[in-house]
Amino acid sequence: MVGKRGTRRERWQAAGARLRERALSAAGTAAAGAGLGVRTLPGVAGPLLISYGLWLAWPPLGFIAGGGFLLWADRRMP
Repeated sequence: MVGKRGTRRERWQAAGARLRERALSAAGTAAAGAGLGVRTLPGVAGPLLISYGLWLAWPPLGFIAGGGFLLWADRRMP
C-alpha cells in the first residue's frame, strides 16, 4: 500500500538512514573525546606521580610540589 509517506520499505530505509547518521555522529564524538583523553593523560599523570614520589620522601614536599604544579597549570590556561 502506497500512502502519503511512501511504502513501508521506503519508510524503513529512511529510518535506517537517520539512525546511521546519528550513530556516525556519536562515534565521531566518542573518538574526539578519547583523543583528548589520550593527549591529556600524560600531562596530568606526570605531575601527580612526581608529587606522590616527593610526598613519600617527605610529605610537605609533595604538597609544595603539587601546589607548584597547579600554579604552573593555571598560568598555562588562556
